[in-house]
Amino acid sequence: MIVILSVSIVLLVLAGLLISSETAISRISRSRVDDLDQTKASIRLLSVIDDRPRYVNVLLFVSTIASITAFVLVSYHGVNWLTDQGQLPLLGAFAVVAAILVLVSYIGLGVAPRTLGRIHSEKIALASAGPARFLAAVLGPIATLLI
Repeated sequence: MIVILSVSIVLLVLAGLLISSETAISRISRSRVDDLDQTKASIRLLSVIDDRPRYVNVLLFVSTIASITAFVLVSYHGVNWLTDQGQLPLLGAFAVVAAILVLVSYIGLGVAPRTLGRIHSEKIALASAGPARFLAAVLGPIATLLI
């Protein structure tokens, strides 16, 4: 149970980082990046901005995989634990797990990462351009097919 919870937390943190990156890349303007010093990170970010939809879609795809996987793991084990302990009937266990996951989703994957992505768009976009390019190279064809 501890291993599953730990994996789920790691997946949710990853999903939050990807959502924050998606928001930052969507928000930052090309003119702002042009004004930055010409570093490897800013050059990578320019290439990402030139094909923004591709990179945003890949980040969305991977964050969806991470968050859904975490939710499935937590749901399965949470409901089993709550019912096996005799603490709640099945419907009550589903309700408790669903309530917890709604809060985690709203705060941890909705409000917080998007707010960070907007407030720190330059830093996050610069830091995430490299990983976004890597993910697009590996998963881009799959994400494109799904669109």
